[in-house]
Amino acid sequence: MNGFKLLLILCVILFSPISYAQKNVSESLKKELEDAETKMFQNVNFTHANSYFKTDVSDDFFTINADGVVANKEQSLADTERLKMFEMGTTKFFDKKIRVYGNVGIINGRGQVFFDGKYVVEFLYTAIFVREKGKWMYTSWQGTISKDSPPPPPMPKN
Repeated sequence: MNGFKLLLILCVILFSPISYAQKNVSESLKKELEDAETKMFQNVNFTHANSYFKTDVSDDFFTINADGVVANKEQSLADTERLKMFEMGTTKFFDKKIRVYGNVGIINGRGQVFFDGKYVVEFLYTAIFVREKGKWMYTSWQGTISKDSPPPPPMPKN
């Protein structure tokens, strides 16, 4: 029984500050993070990635993509085929939730990607930003294909 009480007390101590932090996020802070996220989505592509990665992506950047690719900052920037693909589609974002814990901002949401007007995939994502020297730096990404995504096209037969 004493172990259970200790666990309960630890949970209250550990999780109370988290709840408190979420309740006190100002609209201006949310707007700063939304702006950082918008800038990220506009610049993580073949045309803009080189300059964006120099100024707005943290050195310890890490990504886990919906297709199973894991990469750091250098690997992400070197993946020109993926960056070109990002540039070809348009994305509609929705169901966004923003949370802030001190100098860490976490944005969860969903996106639908369209190529030439055709709806091709829906994904769920987590984008993490860290405030460094007064600026929100893109530091991590995790994407997952949504259960609501359209089925992939059939594989070509050889």
